[in-house]
Amino acid sequence: MINPIDVIARVLGVALLALHGVTGSYVAAIVLLTIAVKLVLHPLTRKQLRSMKAMQALAPQMEVLRRKYKDDARQLNAEVMNLYRANKVNPFSGCLPLIAQLPVLWALFALLRQENLFGGEMLFGISLEARPTLEMIPTHPLLLLIPILTGITTFWQQRMSITDPKQAQMFIIMPFFVAYTSIAGWFPLGLSIYWIISTALYILEYYVVVGPPKPPGIAPPRAQRSAAKAKQRAELREPQ
Repeated sequence: MINPIDVIARVLGVALLALHGVTGSYVAAIVLLTIAVKLVLHPLTRKQLRSMKAMQALAPQMEVLRRKYKDDARQLNAEVMNLYRANKVNPFSGCLPLIAQLPVLWALFALLRQENLFGGEMLFGISLEARPTLEMIPTHPLLLLIPILTGITTFWQQRMSITDPKQAQMFIIMPFFVAYTSIAGWFPLGLSIYWIISTALYILEYYVVVGPPKPPGIAPPRAQRSAAKAKQRAELREPQ
């Protein structure tokens, strides 16, 4: 049975070799191939980001509904669906574009993990096929740029995508984990280059489609919320 991921990976492999023939560098070929894949998938990414933008715009109203109907899950679901219909937002419209992109991204990931793919080309004195480790940094100090850039781009991508302060706290560990994997002997150096470029391009797409990210809001302390509610009730009781 033909595996579609393998077929896509072979096509991408041919494209990588062609780009290497033009540039004479596998590093440049990885960058150009990543850009080409992003351009091909951009219509799907654009639709996904627009859906994300619409959902983020409704986040404050969603929080109000969650607090109002925190003890009535059925009514909460009904009110949420009414909110979606009133604003013509489909919460699942961002899922299909993402699913459609996954086979290509998996194939590209599988391609760049293949052994003997880069013909022994070096970066920072290390083969692109090598799996960097922390022990290599003292003799190849420029290698430290890989986990730094990996962590920064991953952090910035999350900062744009996450608006809930609780989720922001939960995912704060992710950039450190991804940075660690790039220098823990798990993945070849060529794959880390792809990750950095791909994540940076996603950030660019986000700025173009959605705009500058808004930092996650900070929920006020419970005492402060209670005081605000008491003040509102007092104002309502005052004679006009």
